[in-house]
Amino acid sequence: MSLILILAAGALIAGVNGANDVSKGIATLAGSGVTGYRRAILWGTAWTAVGGIGASVFAGAMITTFGNGLLNPGEAPSMAAAASMILGAAAWVLIATRTGWPVSTTHAIVGALAGVGAVAYGAEGVRWSVLGSRIFLPLLLSPLVALGTTVLLVQAVRRFAGPAAATADCLCAEVEPCLAAVRGDSPAAQSIAIVPGPGMVSLTLGDLQSCTSEHPAAVRLSVDHLHWLTSGATCFARGMNDAPKMAAMILAVSALSTGAQLGRAPIFAVITLGMVAGSIVAGLRVTRVLAERITEIDHRGGFLANLVTSVLVTAGAVGGLPMSTTHVAAGAIIGAGAGKGMGALNGKTIRDMLLAWIVTVPGAAALGLLAYLAFGVTIR
Repeated sequence: MSLILILAAGALIAGVNGANDVSKGIATLAGSGVTGYRRAILWGTAWTAVGGIGASVFAGAMITTFGNGLLNPGEAPSMAAAASMILGAAAWVLIATRTGWPVSTTHAIVGALAGVGAVAYGAEGVRWSVLGSRIFLPLLLSPLVALGTTVLLVQAVRRFAGPAAATADCLCAEVEPCLAAVRGDSPAAQSIAIVPGPGMVSLTLGDLQSCTSEHPAAVRLSVDHLHWLTSGATCFARGMNDAPKMAAMILAVSALSTGAQLGRAPIFAVITLGMVAGSIVAGLRVTRVLAERITEIDHRGGFLANLVTSVLVTAGAVGGLPMSTTHVAAGAIIGAGAGKGMGALNGKTIRDMLLAWIVTVPGAAALGLLAYLAFGVTIR
């Protein structure tokens, strides 16, 4: 396989990843009305690019896991097998994106890798124990952790903020001047001087409009400001988490090429550009599903969901645990709705989404196998 085809394969899987996954960090921004879809997508795309670049330096553990780490030693993938894994995963995510399903690229990669690997090298060629402990366990637990944590945070805010904070979305910090009375040190000095004191910091919780009108000189920190930050952090973490998985597959194919091999830098550059292009061109459809059809997202619920998502996915990227940004983000959004009561959730959308998650692994495995057969490889 020529280097051009290798890079094209990387751009393909990165593009469909961007189209499906940019939604995971920005859906709450658009769904809660903080900003419009186009602006949210551009914001998420920019931070995804930063995360993809950062992954080339800091995500070595993930590259190891998704390189030859899922195949037994001595079972390096052939060119046909490696290419089939990439095509199977990319094809499944493309189908899901066209139908509006928010699916996990990580699950698709794992499904294609396990399916093609088991057929090409036999069941003993796949390290099933590693798949279980390092792949499936984090993927299964992370959305539950995200859901539970977000529910607790939403309920804690509703319970402890008090009824006066029902519509509060802004914290104002203002220094109020004060005067101090100072008596002279000398016994002869009987007068008292009134001098400016150091001032006191006043904190006021309210809505943004009242904070602006009543405290014009205050430093204002709104939930929306924090929401922008956590959205950017989530997209950055997604880039850090997803780019090395795709790069590992392309690096494996490059290592099998008879021509000059590619280094990490150009592969990560292509992966990052692919994610950017896919996000901008086709990121809207899945974003609408997460933003509008799971639950009605308010400003604070959206912020808390993104906060939980960014922390969990960043921890996974640094620790080499391949959490699915899709599962974590969706779990957190469901948690934001469940924290207000189960009646706030759209059961049909959640059921359809869970079904899409369940069929992703076998679906990607089947498409990978079809690609493997198309290469004319004899199955043993």
